[in-house]
Amino acid sequence: MPTFTHGKDAEILLDNTNLSTTLTDAAVSLTSDVVETSTFTSSSKNYVSGLKDGTATLSGYFETSSPDSDAEFLAQLGGTGSAFSIMPIGSTRGNPSSLGKVIEVSYDRSADIGGVVSVAVSFQFDDDNFNGFSLLAPTAKTATGNETSVDFGAAGTNGGGGVIHVTAVSGTSPTLDAKIQTSSDNSTFSDYITFSQLTAVGSEYKTSNSVPNRYARAVLTIGGTNPSFTVAMSFGQGI
Repeated sequence: MPTFTHGKDAEILLDNTNLSTTLTDAAVSLTSDVVETSTFTSSSKNYVSGLKDGTATLSGYFETSSPDSDAEFLAQLGGTGSAFSIMPIGSTRGNPSSLGKVIEVSYDRSADIGGVVSVAVSFQFDDDNFNGFSLLAPTAKTATGNETSVDFGAAGTNGGGGVIHVTAVSGTSPTLDAKIQTSSDNSTFSDYITFSQLTAVGSEYKTSNSVPNRYARAVLTIGGTNPSFTVAMSFGQGI
């Protein structure tokens, strides 16, 4: 029998904001162009795959406090794009995650005298997008450490990409140096993606053309006095 999962556990992060408590619907649409190659001798139409593409749409409620999703959506409109990840069954380590860099293309607010003020937002993925797994659920981290690895089942075949989201920071002169490491045997790991150092809330999407190994883990190096970073990370292999 299939095992189905309720949509209430979905988590969505955009840049430095966890939007999960303000949204009611989230969707990712992935497409690939096809180009016809039929010739006079063909009995049926023939095609080859072309460029891949992706879009994302979010809808939910207008919010300006915590989190200030309205400010995030306004800041993203007309921008160059930010890290994005959607985890449809929740952010627990090993759960599926769609991730990449998105550019916001529309933001709609709607007020109804008989209802709650609502919002609808549309995004375009810029460059590659990946379907992978959560490596680290949004968690307050205060010390350096290696997270438990995630088994991708096999090594990748076409590079990989990762995102980091930091939604809250405290402490004196806090620093966060984060990496994604991969391993073929879940014992010896090597650096695969190294993110820029973060000292405040922020995010980054980064890719590598190298072939990632089967296992992947998040690695955090934290400095400062009484530092705390609420951080989430996801990783996907290219296909």
